[in-house]
Amino acid sequence: MIGRIITARYKIIEKIGNGSFGTTYLAIDTQIPEPNECIVKHFTPLSTEPELLKKSKELFEREAKTLNQLGKHPQIPMLLAHIQENQDFFIVQEYIAGHDLTQELPNNVPLNEDFVIKLIKEIIEVLVIIHEQEVIHRDLNPKNIRRRITDKKIVIIDFGAVKEISTQYVGNQQPQNGTIIGTPGYTPKEQADGNPVFSSDIYAVGMIGIQAITGIHPINLSVDSRTGKLIWRNDIKVSNKLADVLDKMVSYRHQDRYLTAKSALTALENISDKKLKLPKINPLFLKVAFTGLIITIAVVLFLNRRFPECGGKLATYQNTEYNLNIKYPECWQRDESAEPFSGKILTLIQPQENAKLIISISQYSGTLDNYQKLHIQDIENHLEAGSVIEEGKTIVANKPGRTIIATGKNGDKNIKNFYVMTLRENQAYIFTYSATIADYDKFLPTAEKMIQSLEL
Repeated sequence: MIGRIITARYKIIEKIGNGSFGTTYLAIDTQIPEPNECIVKHFTPLSTEPELLKKSKELFEREAKTLNQLGKHPQIPMLLAHIQENQDFFIVQEYIAGHDLTQELPNNVPLNEDFVIKLIKEIIEVLVIIHEQEVIHRDLNPKNIRRRITDKKIVIIDFGAVKEISTQYVGNQQPQNGTIIGTPGYTPKEQADGNPVFSSDIYAVGMIGIQAITGIHPINLSVDSRTGKLIWRNDIKVSNKLADVLDKMVSYRHQDRYLTAKSALTALENISDKKLKLPKINPLFLKVAFTGLIITIAVVLFLNRRFPECGGKLATYQNTEYNLNIKYPECWQRDESAEPFSGKILTLIQPQENAKLIISISQYSGTLDNYQKLHIQDIENHLEAGSVIEEGKTIVANKPGRTIIATGKNGDKNIKNFYVMTLRENQAYIFTYSATIADYDKFLPTAEKMIQSLEL
């Protein structure tokens, strides 16, 4: 198939996977300018027997119809064409540049609860759109959920497993058996029995959430043999509110789960919405109280301004070439070996080598937002098992700054990195605090104070 041109337009350039009913390729649309990548799914019947050929054609027509039915939602791949050439069936779809969620779910690395809530909310928001079209995906798993590189939005792909639902199941009426599709660990019992319902997709999203908060792949989770309930909350730092929502999403009986994606989304929003409704207060009292609070905070910060390490003794690093001064704990080691390729000029190393702060400077003439995006790409491409879990804004040496938090691996160690960046004229400054996940929170205050002491 490599090099083949479908209908004198779509040129196959690379095989990227095998699906339930065929092979998926990366292709280019030769009739439009770049970027012109697209996805071609080649349905390949196992034989030319009339009955099997008929079944293959039904599956082909079903996916094309479903993709067309879902329309042009920006978080669902657009159908570009569906083609039959002799006994070959092809579906051509929009290509989603980015990465799948396997890169954001490192093995044995429990992720931050706020990140997990945000992640499953993002997935369910798209699932609401899919279910509103009376479509069940039936194979939601990290490989079929992509993070688009341009806007970081979640995109749900691979609708080869969809099933149109024309009626709701009421009372004792049983769903008709269908082709059994799904991925082990993310497939609930009723779907494995050939009877998927809308809450089967909700089960899959719940399993992704549990995988994220525990760092354990679903197939490795224990199950209570009496009740069928997953055992996952032991020794995991998670709030009861989130744990209860996830437990409901993955209930053994589909009737006990959230019956709609909207209701699951509402439950998650209730967790994340922590705004307190304040009673009406006299504005003058509020102003006085607020002023007192600010003064109190300022005093506390002043009294605790010393670094927590080395008895508070500080040293200063000065670099006249870049007009840079930064204070650091006196007992931290100083490595001034430069690395021209990465732009590193200094590494400050904690005495037991459990953490370090790296300062790098490079030439850059773009915007701060674009520099942040470039660094995210660099993390995803070059940090082993790199996964960005948080982005933000800050102030660095009285200049606008950006932050990134990511997890990854350094050899056999699971690490967490905090990146702070800013621009001055045509130079980019980036400060990387790196520590093992176990030590990250312990030395983070020291790293933050070092960066706060920076003078440019």
